Order: sequence, then C-alpha cells, then structure tokens
Amino acid sequence: MSPPVVDPDGFRALAEGFVATRGSANTRAAYRRDLRLLGESLGIAPDPAGAPPFGVEDDPAARRAAAQLSAIPEAWWQDWREALEGRPSSRARRVAAVRAFCRWWSRAMDLPNPVQDLRPPAGSSRGQERLSREVVALSASQVRRMCDAAGALPGPTGVRAHALVEVLYGCGIRATEAAGLDISALHLDDPGDPHVVVQGKGGRHRAVAVPAVARDALVRYLATARPELRARDVRPRPDQARHRDADAVFLGARGRRMGRSDVWREVQRVADAAGLVSEGVRVFPHALRHSCGTHLVQAGVDIRYVQAHLGHASPVTTEVYTHVTARHLRDDFDRAHPRARRA
Repeated sequence: MSPPVVDPDGFRALAEGFVATRGSANTRAAYRRDLRLLGESLGIAPDPAGAPPFGVEDDPAARRAAAQLSAIPEAWWQDWREALEGRPSSRARRVAAVRAFCRWWSRAMDLPNPVQDLRPPAGSSRGQERLSREVVALSASQVRRMCDAAGALPGPTGVRAHALVEVLYGCGIRATEAAGLDISALHLDDPGDPHVVVQGKGGRHRAVAVPAVARDALVRYLATARPELRARDVRPRPDQARHRDADAVFLGARGRRMGRSDVWREVQRVADAAGLVSEGVRVFPHALRHSCGTHLVQAGVDIRYVQAHLGHASPVTTEVYTHVTARHLRDDFDRAHPRARRA
C-alpha cells in the first residue's frame, strides 16, 4: 500500500509540538525516534533543523497534516503495525507512541482519532514479555569482586568508581538515575535512615534506602574525591543551568556531570579490573540493578518492598526476579540431589 499524502512541514510541527509536552528528556528522545519512523513510513524525511514546538494549534500546515492523518484509513495503520521490525517490546512501544501522538493532536484539533482502535502487534503482551525477558544478574561473589576492584583503583576517579558501583548495586538505581543524582537529594546524615531521592521514569520521585557500605563509600567520595574533580571544571559551559554540574553527585574527569554513557563506561572499567570481562561475564549498569533485585528476593525480602526500592510501577515487573530465583533454586537442586543430577 502506497503511503498516504501528509504535509511534511505540518507533520514535523505536530511531532515537535507533541514531544514538547513530555517532561523527561529520555521520554522526549524516545518519542522523537518513534515518530521519525512513522514519518519515514509516510515518506517524510526528518528535518535536521527541527520545527518550533509551540503554536501548533494556529499553524495552518499542522492543521492540514492533522486532517490528512485523520483521514488515513484503518487498513493502512494495521499494515504499518504489522510491518514494524524489532523486538516485541520495541514494536509495542512504537504503536503506543503513535497512539499517544494521534490522541494528542486529535484533541487539540478536534478531529477524529484514526488509531483509537489500533492495538499492539500480536505476540507483544507486556506482561508475558516481562516474565520471559532475560535478566542478567551477577552472583554475590562477582559483585563483591567488582566492589573490591573499584576500591583498589587509584586517584579520585577510583574513589568515584567505588562509590558509583556501590550505589548502583546497593540502591538498585538505573544509570540515568545515578547520572541525574544531585547533592541536594542526598540524605545521609541520619545513620538510622540514610536515603537518596531519585527521579525515575515518568518524572516520578522516590526515596531509596542506602546500605551502610554504599553510604560509607559515597561519604568518602563526597569528602575526598568530588571536590578535586569539581575543581577541574575551569570553563563552565554556557548551558550550565540545564546540566547543573555544581549540584551533580557523580562528576567526570573534567568536573562535569556524568552522563548515562559515562556511567556505562565506568562500570565496564571496573568489571575489566575485576577480571569479569576476560571471563566473558556480561556486566553493565542495569545488570547491577538486576543483581540488587535478585539478591533481595533470594534473601526473602517482601516483593512489595523490592518493588518500592527499585521504583517499579507494576508488581509484574518485579515478579521477574522471583522467576530468576526459582531458576537458581532448580539449578542448585539439580546439582545437589543424587536423583536429579544432570548428565
């Protein structure tokens, strides 16, 4: 089926106007990628300059594009959905992004929503995929090796690496949450309830308990290494208000806030120093988060607490760690029971 005719400038204006309504930078980037794919299916090339995100309701081109999108028949949307590539979760997310996009402009322009009845592609049930998704969790000894290796790294970056690994594992936070952690969000003075406030997915904030070892490593980093790293930022960048380097907990070698990719590289560096990379072990920031959830469940912690600690919106997401624990128990049983040993 040939792509329907949609005004390119109007479509870009609609897309940018919708993306501007999202609160999180990561959410905006994800929606922008998904809508760029929709634009390619409509024969619309991306505009490197971008469109102004405001005043869409008064833009004639945007209104024309919205009317053209509203007139696209349901069969085309179904064919577009079936032609999507990638993992089931990726295809389901793209459909959800387009549904949210069309719902937004249909309300703003008072036009019929052409994808109101469009459902995710077959085989992309979120609940089932969460339970079948591969969870990369390290063993307790492997995490201990990483923490020991990070603690042995020299200089202020070594102290930072130790604090970062301890916080990622002990608090079970995401790489983005660690990179966005602010000094003002740390509450470490109360020895009975040390915690940090992190901003998770959807802009939701939650208080996360900090284990004693992670607290000690973080306090040491803040007292000894962070001031030295911060002093290296001799030329503040012009968009300082957006990055808030002065309030960032984890700083890079130039004294500026670490990004998500910086956290990933730091974890890789520690894993290499611990000898896990040479052994073929997959190590990345989210593996430490998975390890935190898995080890808590294996220790008998109530799954509702694990859900709150990790910031999962649904308990179905947390239940994946119970399946990992059950698999470990089966492996231990097969190794130990004389009648259950595998050949």
